[in-house]
Amino acid sequence: MWKKIKKALLLIFCCLIIFFILAAIYHFIMLKVEKIKIKSIGTSVAVDGYNMNVYLEGKKTNTDATIVLLSGSGVASPIYDYKILYSKLTDEYQVAVVEKFGYGYSDVSRLPRDVKTLVEEDRKALKGAGIEAPYVLMPHSMSALEAIYWADTYPEEVERIIGLDMAVPDSYVKSNMAGITFMKTMTYFGMHRIPVFCYVNQDGLSDGEYEQNKLLVYRNSLNADVYEECKMVLNNAKTVGELPVPDVPILMFTTNLAQASGYEGWVNAQEDFAEHAKDCTQIKLDCGHNLHYYKSDYIVEEIKKFMKD
Repeated sequence: MWKKIKKALLLIFCCLIIFFILAAIYHFIMLKVEKIKIKSIGTSVAVDGYNMNVYLEGKKTNTDATIVLLSGSGVASPIYDYKILYSKLTDEYQVAVVEKFGYGYSDVSRLPRDVKTLVEEDRKALKGAGIEAPYVLMPHSMSALEAIYWADTYPEEVERIIGLDMAVPDSYVKSNMAGITFMKTMTYFGMHRIPVFCYVNQDGLSDGEYEQNKLLVYRNSLNADVYEECKMVLNNAKTVGELPVPDVPILMFTTNLAQASGYEGWVNAQEDFAEHAKDCTQIKLDCGHNLHYYKSDYIVEEIKKFMKD
């Protein structure tokens, strides 16, 4: 009986090994095939020896600052993922989507991912694309660290902050690198190509845009730059946590993560941040962390009110 069990387990193990080998081969073949299908939109700007992509939509008036969207961690294609939100603002405002190294159509640089470097790259990319300050920074999740650092270090460049479920410094209490490393390993074998394991947003996109979004998810998921950014997040949070809350008007949208485990600490950290701000309006939403998927119309309505105050 035990011998039969051992043989069955050995057979299952061998089948899994073969499956993952074939999956990896298929994934890397498809990356080469798909490379020619990726068609960049936006402006490619040379930054520190590599190319960063900046997408601009809408028209800037003489009085309105450009809204700069800074994506959350690991969003493979910010231009397409957030389109359902920012495209509803461009009838009145100019919006720039900055794709950091490792994101969207930008290069993978393997440069340091400390918050100072990230902000300097953002600034160089915007200026290289001809988009001058002042800015209204609109960070989602982890990029809140960049927005806070930016506003404190270069206050003359930041007019306002619109926080999309901001991961403020106190949000980071422990590392999740074990889980992230496991997911990175799975991307080597192309497991993120399986829809049940990796959702690709289609909301607000044409068929062609959805196809580009998928291709960028397959190419970019947890690449070297994104992975290094995740490794650096506790250090970056510590650096930013030593700075004051920026002295600019702030509009914060805070979700309850659809009441996922640990949401109380997430909400409390943002409440504490808002309480220490001189001019902050906090709006709480009952939805998941990717709030632009669920509440874009309401968020846009509140943003337009905030911009006119």
